[in-house]
Amino acid sequence: MLSKLSIISVAGLVASSLFAQGPGRHFGGPGGGDFAMVRAEFGISNKVVPGAPYTAQAVTQFTQTLPGGDHIQRTTTASVARDSQGRTRMDRSIATVGAFSATAGGAARAIVIHDPVAGVSYALDPASKTGSSMQIHARPAGSEEGRMRRSTSTNTAIKTEDLGTQVIQGISAQGKRVTRVISPGQEGNEKEIDIVTETWYSPDLQVVIQSKTSDPRFGETTYQLNGLSRAEPDPALFTVPAGYAMKERASFRAPAAAQ
Repeated sequence: MLSKLSIISVAGLVASSLFAQGPGRHFGGPGGGDFAMVRAEFGISNKVVPGAPYTAQAVTQFTQTLPGGDHIQRTTTASVARDSQGRTRMDRSIATVGAFSATAGGAARAIVIHDPVAGVSYALDPASKTGSSMQIHARPAGSEEGRMRRSTSTNTAIKTEDLGTQVIQGISAQGKRVTRVISPGQEGNEKEIDIVTETWYSPDLQVVIQSKTSDPRFGETTYQLNGLSRAEPDPALFTVPAGYAMKERASFRAPAAAQ
């Protein structure tokens, strides 16, 4: 059985990783890691988004075809919510997070609440009613843009295509296809490898509605927000319930608010 300390440590890692980085690194499978998918599943950009509340179920499916023709498939779901103040919440099973799936017993959950109004994020374990809190500090303007430029400067080639606009679940979304080319020899590969990601993004909600990443090294990952509602969520979702034993973790620097 996964220990309480491990659950909180995982939830804390999810929280800091999720809110310090955005959904752009949506590379499914072992290469991107399950925490990369967790970031993508929450559907937030690298900024606080006030005035655009929603709730939804984020569904991610990973499919890998083995050399013998067998398939590995994994589907995960997470309840996600954001209120008009820009506070966000994710509730998902720890049992679906990578190596911890074998020990979590299928019952452990992690809840991550990000509250830019109070300047704190929470990682909660509902089973043990324990959790941790982290103080958050806004990043200087322009710091995220500079980080993104540095992170992409070593890529061999990136091609971006505009896929136009379509309505998904009543929400207008803009499509984009990004192809990252790994040149022969860059990762020990003999031939060129194309990693293709198609993303449908709502400028109104500032979230990814659905996306698909195909990576020949690992497989295909699809992500979609289902049951999307734009009603204001219950304010209780963004507070720590009574009776939780909380510990404070090291603070981290969060994205700046949307303009």
